[in-house]
Amino acid sequence: MAADNPMAAPGGSFLFEPAGTRPVFGPEHFDEEQLAIASEAQKFMEAEVVSQERYLETKEGKASGLLIKLLKKAGQLGLCLVDVPEKYDGLEAPKVTSLLVCEKAGVNGDFSVTFGAHSGIGLAPIILFGTPDQKARWLPRIGMCEVTSCYALTEPGSGSDALAARTSAVINDAGTHYVLNGTKQFITNGAWMDVGIVFAKIDGDKFTAFIVERDTPGFKIGAEEHKLGLRGSSTTQLIFEDAQVPVGNVLGQIGKGHHVAFNTLNLGRLKLGASTVGGAKRALRETLAYAIERKQFRTRVIDFGALREQVADSVVQLYLAESLNYRIAGAIDALLEGQDKTDPKVLMAAVEEYIVESSISKVYSSEALDRILDRCFQIHGGYGYVEEYSIEKFYRDARVNRIFEGTNEINRLLIPGTLIKRMMQGRLDVEAPMTALEKMLAAGTVPPLPDDDGLERAQFALQRLKWLAMTVFQAATTRHGLGLDREQEVLVGLANLIIDCYAVDSAVARTADRIATGKDTLDGDAVACAKIAAYEALDRGVVAAWRLVEALFEGDDLEPWALKLNQLSAHVPASLIALKRQVAESVVEAGGYAITTY
Repeated sequence: MAADNPMAAPGGSFLFEPAGTRPVFGPEHFDEEQLAIASEAQKFMEAEVVSQERYLETKEGKASGLLIKLLKKAGQLGLCLVDVPEKYDGLEAPKVTSLLVCEKAGVNGDFSVTFGAHSGIGLAPIILFGTPDQKARWLPRIGMCEVTSCYALTEPGSGSDALAARTSAVINDAGTHYVLNGTKQFITNGAWMDVGIVFAKIDGDKFTAFIVERDTPGFKIGAEEHKLGLRGSSTTQLIFEDAQVPVGNVLGQIGKGHHVAFNTLNLGRLKLGASTVGGAKRALRETLAYAIERKQFRTRVIDFGALREQVADSVVQLYLAESLNYRIAGAIDALLEGQDKTDPKVLMAAVEEYIVESSISKVYSSEALDRILDRCFQIHGGYGYVEEYSIEKFYRDARVNRIFEGTNEINRLLIPGTLIKRMMQGRLDVEAPMTALEKMLAAGTVPPLPDDDGLERAQFALQRLKWLAMTVFQAATTRHGLGLDREQEVLVGLANLIIDCYAVDSAVARTADRIATGKDTLDGDAVACAKIAAYEALDRGVVAAWRLVEALFEGDDLEPWALKLNQLSAHVPASLIALKRQVAESVVEAGGYAITTY
């Protein structure tokens, strides 16, 4: 752990630390080089991709291979080299830069998933687990988009249960090749792949990763899937019928393919979170342009209070998604400070440290995007349902975000499950904060609502939310012990509390930094967003905590927990309508999300 940098918090520790006090990385801290890369990516997306997006999803556009030509152009601009080590002609940029490029790519779903499958999950396994020869052969070529990559884990009978994969691998008599048999399902870039990361079980039980090339004997690509959205991207089966894969193409250790799969997905979830931020910003911007021009009852649609509230809610969710995603990337970068960033073990350890946070990123960001798009669709009225406006495409393209890179349900189960494991391993010190909470409750010294209505009340609401989550966490483990992993409804409810804690904590800490550095004032929009998020999360948290504890205990067993919840339950009096009107007024005047512009 990079103890010298306070941004490098132990993974999961946010739940047990004082509210919003740890410094976090936010977009306000991008340097000139990062802003230049963002500008280059944005210009490329607007000029080359967005301008042709309707054609890209037609049969003719897809058949033309234009999307892959655009991916190659992105490679020539260096956008796919961001994560590649300098030794292999890459940029070896910080993770915040990598997320920034993903955000810019997120304005178009077809390109974003193609880009992500190629330069994200199709590249990271070789960076993390490749031999020197494998890296030298593939990293420069994938980084420059000379070849197209993909990631093949899912099978017709195994999606979330990836380790139940049935694709087999048996070494041939000569000991030169593994013979693969099986089918991979829903593989992005399938029709266009030149190389792919494929998972199979050697001798029926050793789950292992392989690098598979397109011209491999016995390997063929299935037909394109006809999809609800992302129609311009390629999604096919990969079929192996006695496919001959050289032994030198084993990626990582035999029987350790789960390390390849899960470390890659941790990064993929974080990059997906960033891409949804870019998509949400564009959708909001185009919706505002429509609502400012459109009139009903001789009034601009955007001037109706009911719709302005929807705009404000979208801005709040965007601010939180932006805050938490760059906070995670900044924490990874901080953890890597002073270490050999080219050492795959060092990089893996840094990524693995933030498994919980990456799952939160995926869940919160994908669901925030869906809620924002639903509001944008509603503001468009009937026009949202026709192809004249982009919102119907956004709506179709976004739905799969809650499914791939691990379903949101699986990620919700992973969040509290990982925290429990780390507590048992001694990696996460919760004894001191839990003991302090118990003493405070026993003494009846729970801090009251602050008089000052600056950021202190948002911190108060957040701290109460954290204490409620900690109490439910304690109640759940007390009630079920190691059997808690079988109580999925409880785990999901607990995960929702934890997700709210992290999202609001990220926004409050970032807002405090904005105030301290003069980028915002106590009556600014960032403060308004932090207040709205904190107050509404506390309201949800109080109800959720009571319902969860009531599901865990009853009768006399419930009484001690009820006494704790009575002390911790709180409500912050505030006019959320006034705060949301302020946020909406600013975003309408700016024509889009403008708390930060980059």
